[in-house]
Amino acid sequence: MTAADDIIQRLSQLQMARSDFERMWQQVANVAAPEASEFRKLGMLGMLAGLPKRAAAANRSKYIFDSTGINAVDRLASGIEALVIPQSEYWHGIGVTDLTRDDYDDEEKMWFQRIRNMMFKVRYDADSGWVTASQTAIRRTIAFGNAFMFVEDDDDYVNDAMILYRHLPLAQCYIAEDHQGNANTFYRYYALTATQALGKFKEKTPEKIRKATEHPTDKDKEFAFIQCIHPRGDWGMSGRGLRRTRWASFHVFEEEKSVISESGYFEFPVIDFRWLPEQGMVYGEGPVMKCLADIQSLQQMAKNELKAGEQAVNPTLLMAHAGVMNRPANIPGHIVHGGLNAQGQELVKPMFQGQRLDFATMVLEAKRAQVKDAMYLNLFQLLVQNPQMSATEAMIRANEKGELLGPAGSRLQQSLSRLIERELGILSRRGLYDSDSVYRKPSTLQGRKTTAQMTSPLDRLRRAKEGEGTMRLLEIVSPLAQVEPEVVDNFDADETVRVLRDILGAPVQVLRDPKVRDQRRANRQAAQSQAQNAAIAEQYAAASKQGSDALASMKAAGAL
Repeated sequence: MTAADDIIQRLSQLQMARSDFERMWQQVANVAAPEASEFRKLGMLGMLAGLPKRAAAANRSKYIFDSTGINAVDRLASGIEALVIPQSEYWHGIGVTDLTRDDYDDEEKMWFQRIRNMMFKVRYDADSGWVTASQTAIRRTIAFGNAFMFVEDDDDYVNDAMILYRHLPLAQCYIAEDHQGNANTFYRYYALTATQALGKFKEKTPEKIRKATEHPTDKDKEFAFIQCIHPRGDWGMSGRGLRRTRWASFHVFEEEKSVISESGYFEFPVIDFRWLPEQGMVYGEGPVMKCLADIQSLQQMAKNELKAGEQAVNPTLLMAHAGVMNRPANIPGHIVHGGLNAQGQELVKPMFQGQRLDFATMVLEAKRAQVKDAMYLNLFQLLVQNPQMSATEAMIRANEKGELLGPAGSRLQQSLSRLIERELGILSRRGLYDSDSVYRKPSTLQGRKTTAQMTSPLDRLRRAKEGEGTMRLLEIVSPLAQVEPEVVDNFDADETVRVLRDILGAPVQVLRDPKVRDQRRANRQAAQSQAQNAAIAEQYAAASKQGSDALASMKAAGAL
């Protein structure tokens, strides 16, 4: 059995292992993510001819009568992005693995900041694809519980970005885990047109595909490929180039069952985002999957409400059987001949079944509230609904948000840490730490592994409990200080202000540097001391003058 046969057989096993997930994912896509790829098993010709894409656009609308699920996915995705990877701020820092130190000098801190700023510049490059890939990955993680992002060096592409980011459709991707529960094997079943395949594989392109590119009618014909990434068995052994990498990568042309490309990666290039995977389960379950029954019920309830509303405005007509009469036209100002008998009785009457549209709307709103609650949307409306809440109450609400979103956010940040490790690996091979680089490590950090330190708004929410406790303590002590002022001596006011600034996420610039602060205080104290000395000197001068005047008066009076 060839390597290509092994890869195709392993892919088939991975596809069978997750068939139950795919049935549920298809149901989620029908009602909450209609733009996602199909999960139905189709033959090669059907899959590659583009038929499922057109079927998805045309057929999924028949499942959707209420958009609560779709809107909830978009709103929660926006909230998660703002909490975990906001575009308006640095959501992670840089540090090193060193258990012997808990503080760093100014030179080291400046190096951490330069590396962080450079990474954000690379990541948010207009040509990198990061924003689109990350936003799509978050939406898919919420909808399906899983998403995959491919992070690769841009050496093989004509592009200005140093690193490229691509979201890969879940329908194409399959993973396996190691004994620690980390994804270490990745399979992707995908299609390329003949022109795309020639651009990707170049001289390794199969002859059949090369010939297809020479005919105008076959250039856009699609062919199926399989990419396999797994641990390299001989990693660490002597070799050259990509054969020394930790992860091996193969591309298989399925039609000919042949390996057409072999390469490798120093870091695992696929970042898997999973929403709280259960123990023993390879794939995670997103919040949509947990309230899928409610969202599906909403579709049927909304459909029934539409039917009831249509019957109310365009009811069934009851007509006498005797006589010949066509269906009356329901047109304003129209004359209906034969609508009355000789006694003036109506021969056509609407049939009302007593539908309660108000009750149907009330039930719908209750069900929508359940879905929104399951999708954490109520957490993002607290300040909007109560803008006058106090600072302490706001901290309590923030702490609640951090506790509820913290577990899922931590799982996403775990994936982001692997993303940053991959980015640092790519940049280091581009000469980031070379001796002639402006980003070379300080001598005190040489030999230590560079790591990510998360500083997102979600991390500040996790510390909201500290801010809440500090604010409550100050509120309790405030009336005591009026009775016993010495109680204030227990507080370090400067440190309290800086802790609250850090927790609340206020800009660093709002507080002066401690050295500048201390100098201002010293200058103020010196000025106060000088003014005090001048006042004392003035008092002494006045007293001396008074004494001189008194002495002169006594001499004039002959007392002396």
